[in-house]
Amino acid sequence: MSTNWTNDPLGEDYQQKTLELVPDREGRVVTTLIRHCPRETAVTSSHPATTSPSSVTPPLPSFALLAIHGWDDYFYQTPLSEAITASGGAFYAVDLRKYGRSLLPGQSYGYTKSMKIYNEDITVAFRALKDDLHERYGSVADSLPIFLYGHSTGGLIAALYADGARKEKWPVPLAGLILNSPWLDLQGGLATRFFATQLAELGNLIAPKAVLPVPPLENYAHTLRAWTPDGGPVPGTPAGTTDPFWVGGWCPDWDMRPEHAPIRAGWLRAVLRGHRAIKRHTRIYIPVLMLTSAESRLSVGWHEELRGVDTVLDVKQMWKRGERIAKNIEIRKIKNAIHDVTLSRAPVREQALNIITDFCLRHLRR
Repeated sequence: MSTNWTNDPLGEDYQQKTLELVPDREGRVVTTLIRHCPRETAVTSSHPATTSPSSVTPPLPSFALLAIHGWDDYFYQTPLSEAITASGGAFYAVDLRKYGRSLLPGQSYGYTKSMKIYNEDITVAFRALKDDLHERYGSVADSLPIFLYGHSTGGLIAALYADGARKEKWPVPLAGLILNSPWLDLQGGLATRFFATQLAELGNLIAPKAVLPVPPLENYAHTLRAWTPDGGPVPGTPAGTTDPFWVGGWCPDWDMRPEHAPIRAGWLRAVLRGHRAIKRHTRIYIPVLMLTSAESRLSVGWHEELRGVDTVLDVKQMWKRGERIAKNIEIRKIKNAIHDVTLSRAPVREQALNIITDFCLRHLRR
């Protein structure tokens, strides 16, 4: 584990720390913890890549939140981090092994044979998070409520981790779980599910890392890029806006988020087994918030209405699964939201972020 936080590409308000994990067959494995500390740190002149706390102790946060990204993704959702910090929280995110900041040369991008492997990433990140809070604020921070947040596949991973909290000795008791468009079931009908399951199981036996013939999710990438077929402005763009939803797009580094990342047989099998665990025996007893779009459209061709719906997953499946996995769950269906609700157009985004921060503040416990 590294001893210092280093500057992060997101800017001066963000720092990152590389955390060592147990090596696998591809060699060294790491996960990366990112924190949002606006104006709290200063760069030393002798070590320009190293950050250290300023002489002024910041106010004690009222809670902390750890965010987990989705498949083919990494942390760059600054509206989320800024909203958590502005509401009095301490924001952290993790780039899971073999994604984003944690991808090392020679590794298979995003590959795993089990969703359970990420328990190590999350546990190590939680320990580093707690150590950082203690170092910055002292022992008074040791009892801060901590929330776990997951988007899409990260929502699946977070839900499985929260369920495991009843059975395993995780380093922190969770105050709540926040799921942003979680992938809790395979979209499509019975025939699609049967075919996908057989393909994943057979492929895993023959060649786990074989790339499956799955079409890319281009429509979602189009919304993130603020793309148009003719290269012009997005129809309906408000005059004078600088909102990335309309102008320029969101993702700052597409090399860290490949637009056509490979879907491998072993990985798909791991996801489907995670779905099976969610369906059969996942029961979460902490407060849960689920945010989704109000509508899904899983079409192949592009049309402008797709900028206000989930083009990746079936929201009705999310609602159905969510009602079964948790006793205390709030499901918020947000009109005009996209798959990552925190990257929707500004009014929708602000609505989603207000719901998230309100949930955290309502479920504080010491």
